[in-house]
Amino acid sequence: MTEKIIPHWNVGLSQEQSQVASLSGRHVRVLAGPGTGKTRCLTRHANYLIQTKGVAPQDILLLTFTRAAARYMRSEVNAILAPHAQKPRVSTLHSFALQTILHHRIHTQLPQPVRVADDYEERWFIKEDLKHMLNLNRVEKAARLLNQLSADWESLDADKPDWETSFPNAGFLGAWMEHREVYGYTLRAELVYQLKRAMTSGDLEIDGPPKYLLVDEYQDLNPCDLAILRELVTSGSELYCVGDDDQSIYGFRYADPEAVRRFEEDYQPHYLAELKECWRCAPTILKYGLFVARQGRRRLEKEITSVREGEPGSVQVLHFTDQEQEAGGVASLCRWLIDDRSLPPKEILILLRSDDGKRFSSVLEDSLKAQGIPVATAANPTMPLDEPEGRRFLCLLRLLTDQDDHLAWRTILQLTKGIGSATIDILYERARNDGKGFATAVRDAIHAPGEQKNPSMRRVREVCQEVRRIVKHFSPHNISGVRSLITDLGEQKISDPEKRRVVTGLLHRVAEETGADTLEELLRGLTVALEGAEQERQQDCVSIMTMHQAKGLSADAVIIVAAEDEYIPGKATGAATDDERRLLYVSLTRGREHLYITHCRNRTGRQRHSGRKPGYGGRTLCRFLRVGPARSKAGISFVKSLTQSKEDLR
Repeated sequence: MTEKIIPHWNVGLSQEQSQVASLSGRHVRVLAGPGTGKTRCLTRHANYLIQTKGVAPQDILLLTFTRAAARYMRSEVNAILAPHAQKPRVSTLHSFALQTILHHRIHTQLPQPVRVADDYEERWFIKEDLKHMLNLNRVEKAARLLNQLSADWESLDADKPDWETSFPNAGFLGAWMEHREVYGYTLRAELVYQLKRAMTSGDLEIDGPPKYLLVDEYQDLNPCDLAILRELVTSGSELYCVGDDDQSIYGFRYADPEAVRRFEEDYQPHYLAELKECWRCAPTILKYGLFVARQGRRRLEKEITSVREGEPGSVQVLHFTDQEQEAGGVASLCRWLIDDRSLPPKEILILLRSDDGKRFSSVLEDSLKAQGIPVATAANPTMPLDEPEGRRFLCLLRLLTDQDDHLAWRTILQLTKGIGSATIDILYERARNDGKGFATAVRDAIHAPGEQKNPSMRRVREVCQEVRRIVKHFSPHNISGVRSLITDLGEQKISDPEKRRVVTGLLHRVAEETGADTLEELLRGLTVALEGAEQERQQDCVSIMTMHQAKGLSADAVIIVAAEDEYIPGKATGAATDDERRLLYVSLTRGREHLYITHCRNRTGRQRHSGRKPGYGGRTLCRFLRVGPARSKAGISFVKSLTQSKEDLR
């Protein structure tokens, strides 16, 4: 067998990238614009430390914001390592927080054992129950209060002495704390905050903190995230971070571009490095993007030049009468790019500021499909687990690891016909009054005298018996591995072959991506890695997604639809307006060769009831684009000119 030749750490890097990736001995901030290879420099810095400095892989920790980024970084690092060599740890910040809390068994205010509620459970149980408990007329009001709670953790406002008394709704805090005790859950946003509290209060001293701390997308970190990095550095970690204040787009979770700007004040001694060569965007596209970025007054000025070979690139701003005409024009553009420019459909990316209820994407999909163009709107990768069969299956997996998983019991009962909300309310009240968890109340109820006269309680008993049978059958000594368990349990509990294939396939993939060897590791990976906010792009299709979903992606052609002031900046004011401008800049610089920006003069139907002035149909071009290198032109005429040029060539 041929032994794998291990590449040198800087193979494939430019001279500039090699110089930046080899900086060490001080804290490092790499300022890097779009397409400059900042994430690759970060991963190659890890390889440099291992190959050149002799650093042990276990002394290196790479942190990033999303699961997709962590997966990419892990593959990049591992490609330069021997097949069986020990690997550096690559993690999202939420995953790092959870694993650290579990590993050190630190004292926190979290219910034990730590069980993180996922997006489905937050939406259908936590928010709905809080709405009911507080007598709110809309679930959105409960969601806003829950979001305020998360914001206070992320911004560290929760550290203020009078935080609880100054919270907008004191009754909400009481209801939420009662609810979480009965169901034994932790909110995902709370994980990082509780780790920060443990570290700053002295309750946690990490054994052997990473000697080298490598952080991607530094501009996307909020005050709570940054406080954890500060504690790790204080404990002896050398910080190497990459970021760009122009690409800070998560202001809604208190990400602050000022962290990039004040790095030299926060960390001493330090190196300040910069990547100036853009390998992604053609010159015309980069120039247009920088026109938008440079409208920010507080930004760090950067030198960035396109070094992409070939055509200079094309930027067109096109106006249409309404969304139907716009969608037809977009479909014709896609057809021209595929037929005339020989672009594969997967190299076309359509971006939207938002798409609630597929308000925009459905119109675009219809037009593209009418022209025979394969198209898909980015979907939540965990969606199969939000369908009844998938959710019930996931809950059974949870109960195999913990028969006191209160949220799993709640879910299974709620998804079972014959068990109504009144029965669940009774079980909740018994748990609350007795100071017990929901799972205990369920078990007590099925043994209580007289309960079997109640049809709903008889159904609860039947469910409990079925769960006990499954737990006994799939006990540890009957399981050969997590992948076998998924397959075998799927055969038993998901009758529809297609649904079974989709659900078990998703779980197999998560097990592979997260390296899970046990069911506990798989469930932990699902909890903090596959967040609903992350989306996946289908292959061999034109992709439609929101601007936030496109972060980190690129394509030969990008079409930004509905680039109107009513959406960008929309209702944003003050600092949030800067966030919208940066989001637009990030979106513009996803494109390599072709960039099209569309806007309408009027929107009707569902789209009329969106944006800054719901119910008002008039629309205007985004303020960040009104004066610039490309002026708006009639979209229909432009599309016809492309078709006419093609016919003339024939």
